[in-house]
Amino acid sequence: MKPRSSVILNRLLARFRIRHIQALVTLADLGNVRRTALAIGMTQPAVTMLLAEMERLIETPLFLRHARGVTPTAMAQDLLPLARHMLADLQSGAEMVAARLHRGEGVVRIGATAAGVSAILSKVLPGFARAHPDIQVQVEELDTPAITERIASGTTDIVCCRQPALLPQGWRFLPCVPDRFVVVCGNQHPLRRKRLVRLQDLKDVTWLPNALSSAAHKRQEALMAQAGWDPQTCGVLTRISSLTWTLLDSAPLVTLVPLGVVSPWVERGLLQVLPLELDMPFDPTGMLVSEGAQSIACETMVRHVQQCLPGLAGQTPP
Repeated sequence: MKPRSSVILNRLLARFRIRHIQALVTLADLGNVRRTALAIGMTQPAVTMLLAEMERLIETPLFLRHARGVTPTAMAQDLLPLARHMLADLQSGAEMVAARLHRGEGVVRIGATAAGVSAILSKVLPGFARAHPDIQVQVEELDTPAITERIASGTTDIVCCRQPALLPQGWRFLPCVPDRFVVVCGNQHPLRRKRLVRLQDLKDVTWLPNALSSAAHKRQEALMAQAGWDPQTCGVLTRISSLTWTLLDSAPLVTLVPLGVVSPWVERGLLQVLPLELDMPFDPTGMLVSEGAQSIACETMVRHVQQCLPGLAGQTPP
């Protein structure tokens, strides 16, 4: 009879250790007990014992032994993402404790979409680092689906992004930077010399396409439908902002994007916004912050953004 989940949980709570997780992940990565022992600073018999203990706790094999080493079973493959997540959380916790001990004021963990990085963090972080050297800022770039997961897992304090369709429970959105869609090109594109670009001027240019699921793609489709023609496109599709700039700089391409995403390159003169006769507004970029109690580090960050970006004028930190 297979054990129930409550039985397995009680076993794990009583006898499972961090060393088990470390051995599971490392053994799956290296596929060899001897190399795993060297990697985690244990003897080979000790790693073998850890593996046997794990398999007794859950009553199923985790690795298949063969002449070249070991291969994870289906059960191990199911457990590995959770084990890796647990190790990553432990590392984040260790970094947070170390920062609190050595830096004084603590840590603020920020998740940010590409728009949040370009429109908010690139503008405020240099000044924040100078003004608050005792606060460690940990930044992770996220895609939109990952935002909910990070908030639910409690691994982020602030998210810089556009307002989601559904706000996570207990969080609120603070708009920071207004935005609009623009058509941009590199400095060598012929259209950059025009004082006014009309829709018809874009008919024969080559476009750098956007991902099908992106708001920019939908806006470009609407623009092309309004014009009544299909765009010529190049064969590269990317969500990476720095790669977009590289492609526009090296070829006579244009693309339609939110200004906030490419603003660092526009402000440095590396990309040019074409003076299009159309106005194309878009949702602002801002911050998701918890409505509950925040750490001093988080409150300090929110206050700093308020001072730097006029879109938050008059609001108070959570």
